[in-house]
Amino acid sequence: MPVSMLDFFETYIKAHSTFSSEEIAAIKSVAISKRLKKKQYLLRPGDVCRFHTFVCSGCLRYYRLGSDGAEHILSFSPDNHWVSDQVSLSTGSPSDDYIDALEDSDIIQVSADNFRSLMREIPNFDVLHAKIVTEDCGRNRDRIYMMISHQAEERYRQFVRLYPQLYHRIPLFMIASYLGVTRETLTRIRGSANDI
Repeated sequence: MPVSMLDFFETYIKAHSTFSSEEIAAIKSVAISKRLKKKQYLLRPGDVCRFHTFVCSGCLRYYRLGSDGAEHILSFSPDNHWVSDQVSLSTGSPSDDYIDALEDSDIIQVSADNFRSLMREIPNFDVLHAKIVTEDCGRNRDRIYMMISHQAEERYRQFVRLYPQLYHRIPLFMIASYLGVTRETLTRIRGSANDI
C-alpha cells in the first residue's frame, strides 16, 4: 500500500524532532495535501506567498526572469525539501519570483498563520522551523560562495554532490541556468567529467 502524503510528512517531522501523538495530530490537521502537475505554477510574480510548502515527491524549481526574459534558477526543491518565497510569506508583499513543478509533484502546504500557531503552541515545531531556516541559509551561503569563487566545472561537481538524485532528471539548460553557465559550457563540462 502506498504511503500517503501526510504519513510521509509525519515521518519527515519525526526524523527531525520529538513530537507527541497529539502534537502530530495538530500538525497534520492543518497540513494540506496537493498534487501539482508538471509545469504547474505554485507561485508567480505579483502573487503573495501564503504557504510553507514541503515536497513529498517530485521536484519544484524557484526562479526569476531577467530583463532579457532569461530564467535564473535560484534553487531546486526535490523530495524532503521546503520551498516558498520567505520574503513574501513574512511581509505579505507580492513576490517577484516563480515556483513551478518540474515533474508531477506531491506537496504538503501549511498556511503562514497555521505555521506561526504551530511554532507558538508546539516548542519542537519551532525547533524544526529553526533547523529548516538554518539549512536553507547554509545552502544559500554555500551557493553564493561557489558562484563567486569556483570555476564552472567545480560548480557542476558540487551540484552533483548536493543533488545526486536530480542531475539526470533535470533538463541540461536548467542546470546550466542554476550554475550560471551556458548550455554549451555545461555540455563540455559533462563530457569531460568522466568520474562523475
